[in-house]
Order: sequence, then C-alpha cells, then structure tokens
Amino acid sequence: MESLRTVLVLDDNRVFLEDFESLMEGAFKIITTQSEADAFDTLSRMKIDAMLLDLMLSEGQSGLDVLKRVKESMPDFPVIMLTAHASVESAVEAMRLGAYSYISKSPKIEELRALVEKALAERELKRDYELLREEVQRVSGTIVGTSPTMQRVFESIQRVAMTDVTVLITGESGTGKELVAREIHAASKRSQRVFVTVNCASLVRELIESELFGHQKGSFTGATATKLGKFELADGGTIFLDEIAELDVHLQVKLLRALQEKEIDRIGGASPIPVDVRVLAATNRDLNSMTERGEFRQDLFYRLNVYPIHLPPLREHREDIPLLVEHSLKRFGRSLNKTSIRVNPLALDQMMQYSWPGNVRELENVIQRAILISPNASIEPDHLPREIADTSIPIVEGQTLPDIEREARDAAARVAIYRTMERVDWNIKEGAKLLGVPDKTLYDKCSRLGIKLRGPLSSKPSD
Repeated sequence: MESLRTVLVLDDNRVFLEDFESLMEGAFKIITTQSEADAFDTLSRMKIDAMLLDLMLSEGQSGLDVLKRVKESMPDFPVIMLTAHASVESAVEAMRLGAYSYISKSPKIEELRALVEKALAERELKRDYELLREEVQRVSGTIVGTSPTMQRVFESIQRVAMTDVTVLITGESGTGKELVAREIHAASKRSQRVFVTVNCASLVRELIESELFGHQKGSFTGATATKLGKFELADGGTIFLDEIAELDVHLQVKLLRALQEKEIDRIGGASPIPVDVRVLAATNRDLNSMTERGEFRQDLFYRLNVYPIHLPPLREHREDIPLLVEHSLKRFGRSLNKTSIRVNPLALDQMMQYSWPGNVRELENVIQRAILISPNASIEPDHLPREIADTSIPIVEGQTLPDIEREARDAAARVAIYRTMERVDWNIKEGAKLLGVPDKTLYDKCSRLGIKLRGPLSSKPSD
C-alpha cells in the first residue's frame, strides 16, 4: 500500500490544528505544531512533502518571515499560506517570497485538499522532469541529424516553439516523436513549468477520463478522494498526448472542449475548471484517413493539426546513420564504461544498408547491445543482429545482375572509404591521395554513397 505524503502545519490556533488534522485523516499524514522552532526542527529531521503556514503567528510573529527562511534553504519546497484576514498586499508578498499559493483559513475542505494534492503532484512532476532533463543533457540527448530532411524538422521546431500553437507530431514508431515534443517545450516560454506526458494507448479505457481530467471524491465506486487530472497538473506548462489516435470517441469530445474553451470538467465536478496548457499530440497513424472512416472526430483533428511536424523514417535519411551511431556510442559507451569504443567500417556499412523498421529507437538498441557484448574497443559485424548482417548487400527480387554487381562495388567502396578517411582524420585531400583519386572525385563519391564527411580538417574541395 502506498504511504501517505506528509504535510507539516504551523499555526498558533490549537483548535484549528485539531480540526484540520481530523478533516485530512486518510488523505495525508499530518504533523501539527504551534512553534516556529519546532517546525524547523521537524523539517531538519523528517521528510516533509509540503507545508501549510499561518500568515499571523503568536506574539506578532509573521508567517512571511518563516516562509522566507524555509525558501532560502528549500527553494522548491511547496508552502501554502493560510490566513483568516486576507489582503492583497500580504498575498502579493507571499507569492513574491515563493509561496505556492495563498488561501483563506476557512475554505471548503475539498478545495484545500485538492490544492495540497496539486502542490505535491506538481513538485513530483518537476522533480521527475529535472531528472530527465539532466539525463538528456548528460548524454547530449537532442534530436540528431544533418540531412536536409532533418534540418526541415529542426526549422519547424524553432518556428513553432515560442508560440502556444497546438502541434501534431506524426511519424512511424521509434522516430523520436516524444523527443520533438520535449524540444518544443524546452525552447518555449513554458520551459520552466512542467512537461506532462500521457500515453493514450497505455491507459485503461475506464480510467483514462479520470487520468486526463480528474474526479471528485465519491463520483464513482473507488473514488475515495478528489484526484487532479493531467490537464490540471500541467497548468501553466505543456501536456504531450502520445498515441492520440487511440483516444476513445467520447473522450475526444471532452478533449475538443478543453482545447476550445481552455477549461476541463472533473468527473462528478459541479463546475468547469480553467486550465492554461499548451497541447502537443503525436501519433503513428494516419488521422486524416481515420476521420474519413469516422474513427476520429474531424473537428478535433483540425484543432490538433494546427501545425503539423512529420518525422521521416530512418530509411529515408540514411545519411544520418553514421552521426546517429556516433551519438549512440557516446551515450551508451559512457554508461557502460566503454568510452573509446568504435565501429568497424564493415559493421557500419551493414547498418547503412539495413532498412531499420524500428527506426532510431531500434538503432539505439542495436548499438547498446553491441557495446555490451563487444569484448574489446570495436563493434564488429558479428556483434550485430543477423537481420542486419544479412542485408549488407540487399538482393531484391527481379534485380538484374549488373544492379547486383553495382551494389556490391558500392558496398566495397564504402568500406574502403570509411577505413581510409578514419586513418586521415577525415581530411579529404589526404584521403584522396591515399585512394589515388582527385579530391573532388572522392567528395562526389562520398555524397553518392551517403557517407557524411566529418572532422575538423574536412572541407569541400574546389573544382
């Protein structure tokens, strides 16, 4: 059974503390105190998830002074200010000092419980997001590619990021749709707020409405407490709806309303709740065809498809494979303590010829496995899965013998060029000299074979 989160309440009114502890029983573990010193002692000794703090303490002490001390040592710790006599000035000052929220001391108990729940959930989301962001930065986890196709994707991200426009990201599984969504969020004006991910295909149909929009206590069997949905948790930030095509038609209506009206309805709720959320959606299916067949609402499709970004399959930008391989070597080599590992040109050639039905995700998995099983500092052809090794020189039914011979020559040339260019640190003039051809011939040959020239000394030769 999941343990209850712990909330510390500092107030000089004993009756209020007793009443509050009784009302919150079962929702949170409540620790109450009337002493500022005791409160700081508790914070230093125990894991406290949030704090409720009275604005006016005994003997003329101000809760704002306590708030300031708490935020100095724990800037991300959620503190909700309580007051019996609200004023604009005190509310503004509390928010300036870092209070999560400011609420009357006598609110409806469900409102206060929901506010505490939201503060805790948002803190957890921020913590998870920061951990993910650190990991992404540690492994240079950005979208990789220098091909014209991928450059157009990067331009689209840059163009739409600073707006609040809804984006529909399409592409086959494994092409990096969530990475694109995270890049958009990271480059947006909402980058310091939460990024909430929802996989519409992985949620139980009966529970997805509650997951998205939340529910009120007692609204259905098992609803023992009010639950905030993902839209409320994403308020002020970005929500990413992955596999949007799998969303039930009934929920498509509610999502459409959320997009149009900027408000949501909890299950069992009495009134709509306004939300300020930027929506990004993704799918590997053809939503346009689904609307024509009546499987997806056309009006929702138009709302989602304000700015489409399509991610191409890896087979359509093979020239990015060497860069993706290099990126994956750095990423997984570091985590597996093999930072100097390289790829044999023969193995790279086999990867260049493979169709990659699982796209970038499959390539990353192949590299990770190859690093793991390689006994030395080189990934050899026999470290790759059989299906990749068997496509080094693909044979297509109906292909003529000259076609087969040309592809075999290209494969051999590709390996020779890779080996030579690595020896000369990818210097075109030096490589051309070793291969016995003019540097422009080598440059043109690399372009035709999909070999991406790289390295600090490489440059385009003159005619």
